[in-house]
Amino acid sequence: MNASSTVPSTVLTPVRARTELVRGVLPLLACSVLWGTVGLASVYAPAAASPDSVGAFGIGLAGLLMLLTRPGARRLVRGARGRIRALVLLGSVSLSAYPLAFYPAVRILGVATATVITLGSAPLFAGLIARFVQRRPLTRRWLRCAPVAVAGTALLVLGDDGGSGDGRGVVLALIPGLAYAVASTVASRLIEHGAGSSQDVYGAMFGTALFWCVPVVAGFGAAWVLEPRGAAVALYLGCVTNGLGYALFGSALRYTSAATATTITLAEAAVGALLGVLVHGERLGAVGWAGLGVLACALVMLSLPQRDQGAQMDNISDPVSLHPAS
Repeated sequence: MNASSTVPSTVLTPVRARTELVRGVLPLLACSVLWGTVGLASVYAPAAASPDSVGAFGIGLAGLLMLLTRPGARRLVRGARGRIRALVLLGSVSLSAYPLAFYPAVRILGVATATVITLGSAPLFAGLIARFVQRRPLTRRWLRCAPVAVAGTALLVLGDDGGSGDGRGVVLALIPGLAYAVASTVASRLIEHGAGSSQDVYGAMFGTALFWCVPVVAGFGAAWVLEPRGAAVALYLGCVTNGLGYALFGSALRYTSAATATTITLAEAAVGALLGVLVHGERLGAVGWAGLGVLACALVMLSLPQRDQGAQMDNISDPVSLHPAS
């Protein structure tokens, strides 16, 4: 029985709050750490590797892996019809667009700045989609925490000494923010409609994205994968950050809303910024470090259980009312 049929959706009980924390928030933070390493990993690809080829190869390898290991994903790809098929296609295009814009942005802006612009814009895009496309009210917690989190990412950008004023790089970094929000919302909608488990839904979207990535890899070349360092980067991006990361993220979407999930994963911005500074030698001024502190506060606010009746969620925003994995 669906838990929402016995517990009013306007009341977040201690059990529901604990479920959201353990099965929603904590896995989201774990996958955020994985995703925060993506930008740094991409810069260690061989010099001959095109950013577009690196991104497409990572998505394509993840899609192949998910199709091979998830029978439900294969069934969804083969059997999707009508609106479900359209959503799977939209999700696959969004997943493909993310790395094709993000990795070139990393080359232009650096790991720290590109990461925080992308993740800082994602909750804004997710909120706009929820409010104006889905016509769903945002939760009070999201409305309180999202501006704080976005302010933190803005301070991170302002405090970066790596030349974040490049307009082309900023636009490229905003595109994956939109793509990420769209893919998260599409996956949540597919899960709500009972298209499959969260892992199967993401497997179907990644598996379909494989077909968009093949011509990109063919066009930009994949000889770099034959080098040991190139193979290591490709395997890490495809199997760890995409394969494992999205398995955690897809599972967590059953217990939290897409808008809230997108905001929680702003932790990726902090991880990316720290790796860019500590490992890759990028510089972050006092303002940028202050941004990290503000971002950390927002994440703590989002992670704390809420028990007030004002923090109500509708069906898609209610983590427990999403269809359980089958």
